[in-house]
Amino acid sequence: MTRREPASVAELALTDLSLTPKWRAFAGYEAVGPGTSQRTKDGLVWSVTPGEWTVLGDRPDGAVDLTHVRAMFRLSGAAAATLINRVCALDLGDGMFPDGAAARTLFAGVVTEIVREDENGTPSYLLLPSSSFSTYILDVILDAGGEFGLAE
Repeated sequence: MTRREPASVAELALTDLSLTPKWRAFAGYEAVGPGTSQRTKDGLVWSVTPGEWTVLGDRPDGAVDLTHVRAMFRLSGAAAATLINRVCALDLGDGMFPDGAAARTLFAGVVTEIVREDENGTPSYLLLPSSSFSTYILDVILDAGGEFGLAE
C-alpha cells in the first residue's frame, strides 16, 4: 500500500502511515507494560502482550520487521473515538483508554492493535491491522466517517 495524503475534515484527519518502519522486539522495553505505550527519542514503543513490544523508529537489536505485514493508519480529531466506536467495542473514554493506552482488539472484525497517541491535546489513534486487510480497513474507516465528511 502506498502512502496517501491525509483525508481530513474539521473533526477528523486520516493518514496512511503503513510504510513507517515497525519492529517487534522481545527484550529491552520491560518498563513498557502491556496496555501501555511510551514515546522515545526515536519514536514510540507499546505492548499489548507480555514480553513483546512494537517499536516505531530505529531497529532494536534482535527485532523482527513488521513494516510490510502491518498496515498503520492515524485517525485524529474530536470525532475519532466516535468513528472508531462505530466498528469497535473498545471503550475509548478517557478513563478507560487515556493517552498512552494500547490494546489488541477487533476493529470491523479484524484483529487490530490500537494505540492512543494524542497530538497537542487532540485525540489521536494509531490503528495497526494486518496489511492484508488494509484496503478493507481503510474502506470501513471512510464509510464510518461519511457523516463527518471524511472521504478519500
